[in-house]
Amino acid sequence: MKKVIKWGAFLVIGFIILSALLNSEEPKTAEPETTVEGKEEKETTKPKAVAKTAVKKVIPKVGDQVNVGKLTYTVNDVKQVATLSNALGEKKTSGQFLVVDVTILNRDKEERFVDSEMFKVKVGDTEYSADAELDSYANDGGLGFFLETINPNIEKQGKIVFELPKNAKGYVLEVSSGFGWAGGESKQIKL
Repeated sequence: MKKVIKWGAFLVIGFIILSALLNSEEPKTAEPETTVEGKEEKETTKPKAVAKTAVKKVIPKVGDQVNVGKLTYTVNDVKQVATLSNALGEKKTSGQFLVVDVTILNRDKEERFVDSEMFKVKVGDTEYSADAELDSYANDGGLGFFLETINPNIEKQGKIVFELPKNAKGYVLEVSSGFGWAGGESKQIKL
């Protein structure tokens, strides 16, 4: 049993390190400057007219279905609590726990790997990650989306927990098209 727990711990640590490496940004290189020698040409085209009507970006909200890649997300409910508890005990915070109840539908033709690392809460420019340990306190008899797979055309429901400052307001949930290599595309849901 100890070997299984030990290998499980190595697997989890490996996934976390892989996720961190995949999420890091590569440094951007500057484009080389080019100069053209000779006579200058005057532009003969007229600038295009700018449309005066601005397109208002509509952000989906709780209850809306949001397609990101081959996954469909629906936020079912959002709660703010100061304490989480289950059979293991109780967790408290000086801030607030934001518990987000989500359903994910796999629309792909093969199973998809999902994890709580696919979710972020943004408050203005500040980004908060989910806490997999806290997820175990919010999900009755399970770990929510911690290292889970979803078969094609199957839904999975779970709760994701974020620890936020007490005064945090106006947050949005960012959901990803996948974990690790399957990710890359994301959308926001207003909570």
